[in-house]
Amino acid sequence: MPKSYYVSGQGNDNNTGLSSNSPFRTLQKAADLTQPGDTVYVMNGTYTYADPFDSVLNIRNSGTANAWITYRAYPGHAPKLKSNNWNAIEVQGAAYIVIDGLKLEGNNDNIKLGYALSQKNNLGNPATSGNGIGIRPSRQGPRKNPHHIIIRNNEISKFGGAGLYTNSADYVTIEGNRVYNNAWYSPYGSSGISVGGWNSDSSTGYKIIIRGNSVYGNQQLVPWYKVGQITDGNGIIVDTGRNSDNGVPGGAYTGRTLIENNVVSSNGGRGIHVYKSDHVDIINNTAFQNSQHPDIRDGEITVVEASDVRVLNNIMYAKTGRPANIVSNATKIVYDYNLVFNSTTFTSLGNNNIVGQDPLFVNALIGDFSLQSGSPALDKAGGLTTAKDRYGINRPQGNGVDIGAIERPMGGSPSLTTVKQGTGGTDSLTGTAQNDRLSGLEGDDRLIGLDGNDLLQGGSGNDLLSGGNGNDRLIGNGGKDQLIGGAGRDIFVLKRRDGRDVIQDFRDGLDKIDLVGDLRFSNLTVRPQGRNTLLQVGQTDLVLILNTRPNQFTTADFI
Repeated sequence: MPKSYYVSGQGNDNNTGLSSNSPFRTLQKAADLTQPGDTVYVMNGTYTYADPFDSVLNIRNSGTANAWITYRAYPGHAPKLKSNNWNAIEVQGAAYIVIDGLKLEGNNDNIKLGYALSQKNNLGNPATSGNGIGIRPSRQGPRKNPHHIIIRNNEISKFGGAGLYTNSADYVTIEGNRVYNNAWYSPYGSSGISVGGWNSDSSTGYKIIIRGNSVYGNQQLVPWYKVGQITDGNGIIVDTGRNSDNGVPGGAYTGRTLIENNVVSSNGGRGIHVYKSDHVDIINNTAFQNSQHPDIRDGEITVVEASDVRVLNNIMYAKTGRPANIVSNATKIVYDYNLVFNSTTFTSLGNNNIVGQDPLFVNALIGDFSLQSGSPALDKAGGLTTAKDRYGINRPQGNGVDIGAIERPMGGSPSLTTVKQGTGGTDSLTGTAQNDRLSGLEGDDRLIGLDGNDLLQGGSGNDLLSGGNGNDRLIGNGGKDQLIGGAGRDIFVLKRRDGRDVIQDFRDGLDKIDLVGDLRFSNLTVRPQGRNTLLQVGQTDLVLILNTRPNQFTTADFI
């Protein structure tokens, strides 16, 4: 029988760890006990480890294909891993692992650039070179490579080395994370998200997936020790998948890598970079003014020494004086159906790119990359497209799929005139009479949309979301959330493992429930609970819908 372990900043490793009232103190205590199917719930607290040459959390035990091991924030809690170590979390040769909803913070606030430059030849200093999450082969015993790893809904920031990297891994999904202000001080040439593959089998389908992440402010300020120059600091890099330089057994990676629905902005290196790697699809991303470092002049989405790469339906808004892309020593490359703006040059390898037209973001300076109603990106995507956008909105909403990471919803302008974001604590955010996006982040938040067609995202706490007037979209995320649509035609978004929400005012024939990820109406159990309706998947409660009857729900209520 799978177990649930609990860890708290107020816990004790002499406790049983088997309930929230008797939690362990350290993550490692729980990790060392895990067996397939177990879950480690991380409660409020700051988690550190005294030895900087080790990790705050080492994950060595594996799950199985039918019983993954999961590490996740306890519902309504906002734990933090604070690291000056080599890694905050290191997955060492483990398989079937999920890491969900954690905040990881590195050591950048304690480092000055002058000190980091003085350490440019010191390859053994975790204070300047520590990483957020490292996924790599086992360090002890027979070599085991990591595979089937999911990293989702985490906040990873301020690491001198990589925010998140994989080394010789397979079947890795990186989704819904915020990865920012990493890679500043390491001499290793790090980036925000860096992936390198290894063949666990002969499949040539999608095996590495990077989607729906927000990646910004990552940059390299210390030269890479091998060449003495600034080379990286990319938002996302698919790095040396040919395995020609790094001695990875099994030869070149033959699986496909999918990079979709990411927003990459203001990184020192390229926004998305494919280097010495093959079989990559870069679909429906938004790349805004990357290549910020004066020594990096390659642009937004670049392909170097690669083959079989498709770059489709992306917005590339270049930094002034920079190209939109670089293609070098590469074959079988397609750039098509992209929108390119503010660039000095663009290597167009397709007939349907839109060049020189402003995408008309609502307010890029505050991070709102939604499209205004007159955007030339609307309905212009082609070739490979994504089924949903970064917020889980179904594509297409109009006559065609929009270019970029964010689809403009029908039935209400996506022009979000006000964007408000919480602090990580308990926040109260109120919108305006216009179309607002309110994001609570961590903590138990109260989000009130008022008028307009609003997008409300609760974050990881137990939140109250109230849309008010207008056609609103309510996303509780983790925790036990209260959702009130209000007037208008509202959409309530449900995802597996987000915690049990309560919908207080579902109106049959007007409101909809959007099942995202692998959820389908056919998977649900719909049963009465008093005067209400409970939706379950397996034994897990998804949502309690007040004042409704089970027999009123049909496929027409779901999208």
